[in-house]
Amino acid sequence: MGTTERVANLIVETNFADIPKEAIDIAKDAILDCLGVALAGSIAPVGRIIAEFVREMGGTPIAGVVGGGFKTSSSLAALANGIMGHALDYDDDLPVSTSIGGAVHPTAPVLPAILALGEELKVSGKEALTAYVLGFEVETKVFYGIGWRHYVSGWHATATMGTMGAVAAAAKLLKLDSHQTRMALGIAASEAGGLRQNFGTMTKPFHCGNAAKNGVIAAMLAKKGFTADDSILESQFGFCNVFGGDGQDPGIVEARTTEALASPFMILHGVVLKRYPACLGAHRALDAILWLAQEHDISPEEVDSIECDLMPQVINRLDPKTGLEGKFSMAFCMAIALLDRKAGLEQFTDQKVLQPAAQELIKRVRHVPSVRRDDAQRPPAVVTVRLKDGKVYSHAVEIQKGDPQVPLTKEELFAKYRECAQLVLSSADVERSSELVSNFEDLYDVSTLMDIVTKGRR
Repeated sequence: MGTTERVANLIVETNFADIPKEAIDIAKDAILDCLGVALAGSIAPVGRIIAEFVREMGGTPIAGVVGGGFKTSSSLAALANGIMGHALDYDDDLPVSTSIGGAVHPTAPVLPAILALGEELKVSGKEALTAYVLGFEVETKVFYGIGWRHYVSGWHATATMGTMGAVAAAAKLLKLDSHQTRMALGIAASEAGGLRQNFGTMTKPFHCGNAAKNGVIAAMLAKKGFTADDSILESQFGFCNVFGGDGQDPGIVEARTTEALASPFMILHGVVLKRYPACLGAHRALDAILWLAQEHDISPEEVDSIECDLMPQVINRLDPKTGLEGKFSMAFCMAIALLDRKAGLEQFTDQKVLQPAAQELIKRVRHVPSVRRDDAQRPPAVVTVRLKDGKVYSHAVEIQKGDPQVPLTKEELFAKYRECAQLVLSSADVERSSELVSNFEDLYDVSTLMDIVTKGRR
């Protein structure tokens, strides 16, 4: 049995009863988190643009656009909501313990596909949760099989692997059989794409929405009899070998993917629920500098230099001029955290990046590569602040807050949701929507939730 068939059978044969309660609990937290950041993303510039575009495109009004106050086709709703979910780079990520942590945002490409089709098909919360766990499983396990070479080569894995996760979830909701699911996977594989060069622009969140849309369209086409190669994952010119890059042994890629599929659900490793709306690569350093600022009451005017690993291979905006670029600039993250003593939604704006104090402090951030310890899985993030009077303060963080090893509490997660959702929803709707997600498996029809998050304050 080939990898594509194994994946298809997993999608078709897995039911809600097969999923551990722990996985369902993690899924509900991730869904609440993603809905919150999508609501906040709906009023970001990229969110407003895509909502306007989708409204102009029309489409049969069957699926809601988050915060938009209107409905459109399921594929266009998936596109818009996926973009909004990733607009602020505040959505969840994978932990380092998965070995592919930091390279795939698992929820934002998959959940919008589920909610859009879920409205159209009137699916239950249990059906949506099953589809979510399967989408999460496929996007992460296929990436695990391919490995980091894919990301290092310049592909945005959230776009490419997210497409495969979205189609897996959509295939489950549409109740495709094994053959149809293999066709859907084949169609989606030819839709997948997304380049890391676009990090720090509106096109990065577009990758996420496009992945969600791709999954919906591929599954719907397969249901109608549209054909594709039935062994798209393992074939010579298929998804894994082509996206894996030159030099990889196809047999090893297939073996790694097959082995991964046989292990427990990837979601059981947990997800990273972000504290800051910025690239995950900056979070440990943000934790460190905010601790230093608080512990030593450091004033920006006192600072001679800030030393840390700028991680230019991941956070590639060394001279940011916009809020989006600031999310991918370690220097700006350090500067704004010291200036404002926080790094929240209001810190990553064009105005904050361009303010003279931030631009001046950015120039004082120095690159000091991380030093790996023998007993460390990865080097700790060390931030050192040198003051003009000669004082030196340093702090190291190995695991950022929000990682499953240092998780957000339920209260912190709900606080983040409220912070984001209240930008669009009334207080009553914020509480009602969070309650529905907390009891998602009891939801008769996901439209009940979508009706709330679609209408906004209208």
